[in-house]
Amino acid sequence: MSTPSLTHTYFGSTLVAGDALTEAANGGYATLMQTISLTSTADGLAVSGSISIPAGSQIVNFFVDTLTAPVAGAGTATTAPITIGTAAAGTQYLSSTNCFTAGRTALAFTAAQVTAMSNVSTNTSVFATVDPNGTIVTTQGVWLVTVVYAMK
Repeated sequence: MSTPSLTHTYFGSTLVAGDALTEAANGGYATLMQTISLTSTADGLAVSGSISIPAGSQIVNFFVDTLTAPVAGAGTATTAPITIGTAAAGTQYLSSTNCFTAGRTALAFTAAQVTAMSNVSTNTSVFATVDPNGTIVTTQGVWLVTVVYAMK
């Protein structure tokens, strides 16, 4: 086990801020985030990564940032759909959304996905999967996927 950095503060329970000692007055939950990096492969197979968040958390949002846009070149890929869910290729939190171009991907959530995000219950693993629709021979895509959540 590595020694924690002195530049970080660690806590293991919900952090509530406000000028009262109760949540009923004006307390608010601290917002936290974790990020993973996904890199496509030349063969165009799906790549997944996971983040673990505390049970009972509320997912506030996701950010999908394309740091390096894939260039298919001699390959066949024209899209790079991403999904986010409770298992690899799951869509509980985000349906298939193309993230082939550089920049931040605009995300849209269904009512069922927003409900699932409101309380992760004991499904503490969040999986992001990028699944290009073909091979990427020239330049591999690199994506940062960030989950923003509040412990409750």
